[in-house]
Amino acid sequence: MEIGGVNLLDISFRGVHALMAAAWLLFDFIVFWLHFQIKNPDYPLDARIERAKVMHGIDTVVAYIFLLMLPTGVILCFITDTPIFTTAWLSWKHLLYGLIIVDALYLLPISGTALRNLKAIKDGAENVDELNQEIKRKMNQAMPAVWLVWILVFAASLISVLNLKVPKGQEYIFRKTEAAVEMKK
Repeated sequence: MEIGGVNLLDISFRGVHALMAAAWLLFDFIVFWLHFQIKNPDYPLDARIERAKVMHGIDTVVAYIFLLMLPTGVILCFITDTPIFTTAWLSWKHLLYGLIIVDALYLLPISGTALRNLKAIKDGAENVDELNQEIKRKMNQAMPAVWLVWILVFAASLISVLNLKVPKGQEYIFRKTEAAVEMKK
């Protein structure tokens, strides 16, 4: 369906794909912000538990967004007649997505540590200092991986922006193609 030369399906999927990336980064930032209170043993225990529950819920939403990014991108490739593995820029995006998967697999076992330990503390565990130290250690251990995810998502977004195409005619916005250069001659 086209209105004014704009393919609404194309634009819709581009928008959904971009909004998913933006939501992913926003939610990840909220988790990052929450972790400071969660790992602070001087912060009230009930507030730490509540924040850990919120963090865990947001992490679940981020996981769904992450998983839906790939099929949305594949559908977008189909709609725009862009072969999935034949363009250099798209291959780079797939490589970055793969690196994010590896990074996420590293973060997965860390994500439940805080909530599990905080619940144990609330239930009267005797090794409170040890559990608090593990929360802090695991969260600090996760920070480089979190930063790496942010950098990789930003890089993938930048690759996408630099390879945007004008829907009508499919010419790149930010760079010249060989066909466009030949047409001007």
